[in-house]
Amino acid sequence: MDEREESLQDRLVIGRKRDGRRQYDEAAKEELIQACLKPGASIARTAMTYGVNPNLVRTWIAAHQRKHRSSTAVVDVQEGGVDTIELLPSRDAFVPVVAEPASPADRPPSVGMAISLHVRLPNGVEFDLGEAKLDELATIVQMLGRLPCSGSTTA
Repeated sequence: MDEREESLQDRLVIGRKRDGRRQYDEAAKEELIQACLKPGASIARTAMTYGVNPNLVRTWIAAHQRKHRSSTAVVDVQEGGVDTIELLPSRDAFVPVVAEPASPADRPPSVGMAISLHVRLPNGVEFDLGEAKLDELATIVQMLGRLPCSGSTTA
């Protein structure tokens, strides 16, 4: 740990409450949050380096991000050839969406595929089904699947 890190660790805890919880200096907390938000920094490792619970630091970071996200938005403005940055209050990004069910006219027409089917069962029963739609065939196949086969009946 270098000198700056040691001074942050010394400045971080400013006291203890009656229940044993530590009180933290706001400026030192902000410095720790900025250290954790650096690209490639591990929040857990940084927190443990300074002797702070990583979950607590994560809570601080979330509160910090909420505070800064809700307070300002940055807008680039060019005035007389000079670029300036204005800070504007941000608005909520949530926009309610109401989805209406599609009307029958908006739905694509179902494909009218006709299929012919010839079935020959092991017990000798045969039947032909010509020009049937797919949902009709599915119903017949399900019905045939529920019938007991002749080998498993006990009569």
